[in-house]
Amino acid sequence: MFKKLISLITQKRYLLLGGLGLISSILTFLFFFFSNSLFFKFEPKKEKIDIYEVAKEEAIKLGRIESDKEVPKVGPDGKVIVPSLTYYDIGGMGPNSNKSFVSNITGSDNYLSMEIAFSSYEGEKLGDFLKEYDPDFRNIIMKEIEKRKTDEFLGFDNRNKFLNAVRDSMNEFLISKEEDPIIFNAVFKTFVIKQG
Repeated sequence: MFKKLISLITQKRYLLLGGLGLISSILTFLFFFFSNSLFFKFEPKKEKIDIYEVAKEEAIKLGRIESDKEVPKVGPDGKVIVPSLTYYDIGGMGPNSNKSFVSNITGSDNYLSMEIAFSSYEGEKLGDFLKEYDPDFRNIIMKEIEKRKTDEFLGFDNRNKFLNAVRDSMNEFLISKEEDPIIFNAVFKTFVIKQG
């Protein structure tokens, strides 16, 4: 029987080449499968830190807000006291304040004009930060505008992505200055795109 098999293989050469190709493929697959696990170590992915959760935990530790897990404070009238948000304009207050942003939109003849307000929990120092770091915050906002084209400002979702990116960048700036990331939200007061 073995002689029959050898004579069949030698008479039909494509069977010999096919067998060698199959064996070679299997050995190559096994080599790469096992060498990958020997040579390359898989590192677990690092968890992305949610800076808003960290800020909330810090605010709870400092007593600025109450934890969701704790019993809420009750006022003398018997109603639960809810921490309220305070809104601040960038650019300060008064008749000489510059609150608006006007910029050309990248890659078009269009431009936009907007005013943004930022919120923080009552008692935070956001108003002071907006005055102290006004040029830096304006630069952050202008850089976020430069990153986008006209269609990335159209629609509710796209505008929210822009506001969230501004908020995140400003909180990262505050962290770099060793301050608490206290900006809770950013909202448009006015928003206009002039198509040219």
